[in-house]
Amino acid sequence: MISFRKKILITYTVLFVVFTSLTFPFVSWIVRSIAETTMQDRADELIAKITSLPNDEALIRRLKEQKPLLFFRVSIINNAGKIIYNSKSKNSSEILLKEANAVTHPDVLEAFKKGTGYSEDFSELSDQKFFYFSKTFNFHDEIYVIRIAFPYNHFSDIAKNGEIAFLIFIIILLLLFSALTWFIIHNLTSPIQQIINAASLYGEDKQTVLPEIKLKGSGAKGEFGQLATTLNSLSDKIQKHIDKLTAEWNEKEAILESLVEGVVAIDKNMIVTYANNMALQLLGTKRGSIERNNFSAVQQPQSYALLQSCQKEQKVCTGTSTIIRGNTKIYLDIVAVPIKGSNGAILVMQDKSSHYKLLEMRKDFIANASHELKTPITIIRGFAEMLHDNPEFPRKTTEEITGKIMSNCQRMSTLISDLLTLSDVENIPLSRLSECNLPDIVQMCCDTVQEIYPEAQINIRGCSKLNDSFEEEFMIQADPSLMELAFINLIDNAAKYSISPAKIDISFKKIGSSTVITVADQGIGIPEEDLEHIFDRFYTVNKAHSKKLGGSGLGLSIVQTIIQKHFGQISITSTLGKGTTFTINL
Repeated sequence: MISFRKKILITYTVLFVVFTSLTFPFVSWIVRSIAETTMQDRADELIAKITSLPNDEALIRRLKEQKPLLFFRVSIINNAGKIIYNSKSKNSSEILLKEANAVTHPDVLEAFKKGTGYSEDFSELSDQKFFYFSKTFNFHDEIYVIRIAFPYNHFSDIAKNGEIAFLIFIIILLLLFSALTWFIIHNLTSPIQQIINAASLYGEDKQTVLPEIKLKGSGAKGEFGQLATTLNSLSDKIQKHIDKLTAEWNEKEAILESLVEGVVAIDKNMIVTYANNMALQLLGTKRGSIERNNFSAVQQPQSYALLQSCQKEQKVCTGTSTIIRGNTKIYLDIVAVPIKGSNGAILVMQDKSSHYKLLEMRKDFIANASHELKTPITIIRGFAEMLHDNPEFPRKTTEEITGKIMSNCQRMSTLISDLLTLSDVENIPLSRLSECNLPDIVQMCCDTVQEIYPEAQINIRGCSKLNDSFEEEFMIQADPSLMELAFINLIDNAAKYSISPAKIDISFKKIGSSTVITVADQGIGIPEEDLEHIFDRFYTVNKAHSKKLGGSGLGLSIVQTIIQKHFGQISITSTLGKGTTFTINL
């Protein structure tokens, strides 16, 4: 981009060339005019000196006396057209030789007609070209003509020298004028350039805030100083406005990023202008892959259609969408809201997977609970009807039937007890929490399980025992009875699903402010495909085996609920045929 100063210099250069090319031809004309004026003045001087003389002889003598002072060739022609004097003729014969041709010269003829005449002609006498000027004058009531000749080569030299002088003059004048103009333009544009330089730093993103314009030199005063002050004032206002907008945007962005709902903003062309972190997680994409790209790239046809519909109808549209990611289904409630005036829209996505999962769990729970209760009731009813209809059964048969009735009653009692326990665990009040020594609770659980499985080998590691109790390095806030229930379930399962004698290792570890407990066995293990459902209610890996051992399918669900209600986490790893390890982080 050409600067203002360069434009000025280029303009002056062009003007100089144009001006010189237009005025240069006038130099010859000016020189010629000067020559004509000089010859006319010289002719007037000579006429003034000779008009008062008495006769031609006196006139000729006076001209001969002036000859040393004359730089021109001078001729006098009388009214008869004869040359009576020629300053360059050596004798009268030369004059007579030219008498016949004198009046034929254009300048002489013009002078007799108009009073003065000019012409250019070649002189055979001098063997060169001359520039002639003729003028009439009155001498004793007769018309005479004085003719002055100037060598044409002298005129050409003068014209040439005049052109050179003129050119030198023009160049010097241009240089002086350019220097003066540059000085003036520099003083005028220097403050403007300082303003441009200060503003360009912000325009080129080299500064994050609008810079203050500080003028140096004479530019700091006058109108430019006032302009700089005005621009600084405007910059301050703009910067404050930018800071305010930035703060508002950061605040809104922080709010949007903290939402548990996914939020996506699009423009009228379905180009994504913003997406919060939750939206990126739900859509399974990255910010760089979605922002500034068309929303169709996320391959969510239900959401895309909803956004189009809401923009077209200019009203809030709602719907649902399902995202399948691997083996996991994510259920979304989606709301599309049009943006007034901008022809864009906002898409809000709420993850309802837990809600749908809870509904499914409730359905499964009711179905499973009904099934688990229905089976023993049906058995009890069948045996009761059998006894009612056959009172003559032998005592041994009656005892067998009543034993099965008692067994199924116990099974129902256990199931109902577990359901009540699960309901109780989900509503633990904080008042039930107290300081507990976790290794002591685990030790009591081990003693209880060992009474049922005396051959089981249970080892507790990672904690020091002092006398009959453990040291207080693993103290936690907990409900002792519920924590005991959780560990009895884990240790009992470890013994129950192990080949006798069961080998169970329980270890304690302190990691930062957390307590990590692992319960590991060397039992039959759990298939990999069952691990993700192991904490589901009524879920059993081997239903026949569970019924045989009296399980309700709620034990591990109770354990997980107890741990979660104590602000902890439980996880499982298992290898079929090698054993299972439960890890609890409290």
